Amino acid sequence: MFPSRRKIIFVHGCFWHGHDCKRGARQPKTNADYWIAKIARNQARDRHALAALDAMGWSSTIVWECQTSMKTQAELMDSLVRFLEKIQ
Repeated sequence: MFPSRRKIIFVHGCFWHGHDCKRGARQPKTNADYWIAKIARNQARDRHALAALDAMGWSSTIVWECQTSMKTQAELMDSLVRFLEKIQ
């Protein structure tokens, strides 16, 4: 959270928040109905939270778990710097 800039960065696990990457698209093998519903609730909660922050004048971005690999760290850093430097 960066209150002086009214910006917030969320870091989401791909599976838990239903990202559309390989890890996020994986289907649970046990208790599938529960986990599919749980992930759907997480996604709904995320949409609500982002909309509420936006309504309060905050900018937000999501860093996905799959973006934190060693291969993509430089790209991720560039993206975060651009997000934080961007004037609203």
